[in-house]
Amino acid sequence: MVEDNEPRASRSPADKEESRRQSRAVSGKQAARSVGADPRKGKGKAGTSATGAPKNGRGTTTGSPRGPASKRPPEKAPGSKAPAATRPGNRPSAKNGSRPGGRRRGGGRRPGGRPGRLGGRSRATLFTWGTIALVIVVVAVLVIVKVFSSSTAPPTSTVITPVPASIMQDITSVPTSVYDKVGVTSPASITPPTVAGQTTPGLTIAGKPGMFYLGGEFCPYCAAERWAMVTALARFGKFSGLGEMESSPTDLAPNTQTFTFHGATFASTYLGFRPVEHYSNVPDTATGYYTQLEPLTKADQKLLKTYYTTKYLPGITSGQVGIPFVDIGNKVFVYQSSQFSPTILAGLTRQQIASGLSDPTNPVTQAIIASSNYLSAGICATNGQQPSSVCSSKGVTAAAKALKLSA
Repeated sequence: MVEDNEPRASRSPADKEESRRQSRAVSGKQAARSVGADPRKGKGKAGTSATGAPKNGRGTTTGSPRGPASKRPPEKAPGSKAPAATRPGNRPSAKNGSRPGGRRRGGGRRPGGRPGRLGGRSRATLFTWGTIALVIVVVAVLVIVKVFSSSTAPPTSTVITPVPASIMQDITSVPTSVYDKVGVTSPASITPPTVAGQTTPGLTIAGKPGMFYLGGEFCPYCAAERWAMVTALARFGKFSGLGEMESSPTDLAPNTQTFTFHGATFASTYLGFRPVEHYSNVPDTATGYYTQLEPLTKADQKLLKTYYTTKYLPGITSGQVGIPFVDIGNKVFVYQSSQFSPTILAGLTRQQIASGLSDPTNPVTQAIIASSNYLSAGICATNGQQPSSVCSSKGVTAAAKALKLSA
């Protein structure tokens, strides 16, 4: 122990005790301890190491003698807080640790058994670098997601734009006089639907006489047939969610302006309608065909297996179903091709085709309306001739007669 400069013989017991008390650096813990043996060491006096060297307030051995008492910081009474220089979290000059003069290790423990803490500046440094590392990781993840989402996940369908109200009005409100005037007459070649022999049972959808459609957005023949389907179905119910679409730019009649039933609904008291746009118009590089858009249900597959056969449809030579395929009540069918060629629509905008439907002398209108009358006649033949205002109209009865659905 470093002795005081005052001679030992001239000091009183009180002075000796004061000298011993001032020879130790006082921390908040040590000030509160009574003089006695260190309970953790089991030997040595309180405030001293096993070798008798004094300890500072952070548990390290002091390496230099202390100055006169008049230059020292004022001592605190036992049980009071230590001076700021010795409080945890600040940075006193003495270093804590198991080695003289060394830093206390992060995993070490303070005198008294409590886990050690890093100083305020160390914590701030770690927090700063941790924040920077987190930002770098987040940015890297965002870049990776952007690269992979743009390069390895091609779209499965084009963005569908709702049909404008003006076009919806034109295609769903064709005057009855136009249907009656056209009948089944058209300068363009029309291939009427096929009427199958006796089929049992009839097709029902949602508890009503049904009409099933299978097609693809890329298909130019489907693009043409949809014009006839939309105008015919509009006489039996109401569409919502009908979207704009165009056929493949690399097929026959490229970019034929049409519609898509994907996402659309049809409400009617006379007919249940189930459309399946099985393929999109987006090429699938993996298969060399087009991406699948809507799957076929087991009921759809059973229907095709039953009715897409030579028993009901002549001329089928392949086991693969051709599109468009339209089944009206399991009795009237459109298959392998549209009723009129999509080349009739080549070069026309959707607005031009729709606005021309009010003119019964327009060649494009005649091809669409004649095909529409055939479809309407098929629906009337399977749903009990409802509604009568449509089924008894001149244009529909002319089509029913041509299909031999009526005398």
